[in-house]
Amino acid sequence: MDRRVFLKTTSSAAAAVAAPLAATAETASARPDEAAPTAPAVHAGLRQIILALPWRDTDTGPGDQAARLARRLEVTLDRDWRIVPRHVPESGIGAIAAGEADLYFGSESGNSAHHPAFAYFSALPGAGTFNADHLNAWLQIGGGQDLWDELGAEYGVKPFLAGHLGRWPGLWSVNPIDSLADLAGQRIAVEGLAEGVVRRLGAVPVRMPAEDMADALRSSDIAAAEYGGALMSLALGLPQAAQQLNGFGILEGGTALSIGIRRTLWDSLVDDVLARATLTRPIEGGMRTGGRTGHR
Repeated sequence: MDRRVFLKTTSSAAAAVAAPLAATAETASARPDEAAPTAPAVHAGLRQIILALPWRDTDTGPGDQAARLARRLEVTLDRDWRIVPRHVPESGIGAIAAGEADLYFGSESGNSAHHPAFAYFSALPGAGTFNADHLNAWLQIGGGQDLWDELGAEYGVKPFLAGHLGRWPGLWSVNPIDSLADLAGQRIAVEGLAEGVVRRLGAVPVRMPAEDMADALRSSDIAAAEYGGALMSLALGLPQAAQQLNGFGILEGGTALSIGIRRTLWDSLVDDVLARATLTRPIEGGMRTGGRTGHR
């Protein structure tokens, strides 16, 4: 198996994450010379992974999605590991760099403070931009994953596409918006590259937890909010709080969700998978049954 081909094939790589993860502690502890920050997943004797989330633990909305993702990962790992979600209001990359988490799940817009290009892998403003299918195709066969990998490697993470908040998000507001002039001076809850658009329209972009948007609309702390497609908006209670839907939102293609894995953890998984592939590769009409050989 060619290491470069393995790393470039997202679907194979994602499948590889689940299978060998139970052996991660042994693999990581065998590499004491690595200069990466200490993380909960590699502490000797512990069998848990900390998953950083930008949302609080809630029964509906994105927090619920994250909880279900954690449980599915545990099932995939034969329940040998405990995936522990942790609310981290700052960026997922920041949590990994500080040794507070091993994975993060959320929008790459949350990492844009580290590099603005991260937002490109989350959502773009305007009409005709990437929807979920377009983004996935570009990542898989258009070279997008290579660019994302290069960017993530600068910050010690291996990123993957992991979900989507829904296409055609609406801009929910308390009062009708009949023209762009109605937005002047208004506080609008958005994220990522939508913040720059709101600012250019003369409004004030506000970044806040998604689960706080409905209450902020009711209290008039914000005049409008955009977050996810119709189902996500319903889960967050935005229609009940705002009552006005103003066509398509700013991030018309919707917002993608991703998983970022600590790079040293990811590399240990890749090494383990390649070793297993070498042990089972057919050679000269038979199967290799023992001994580890090098890989390209």
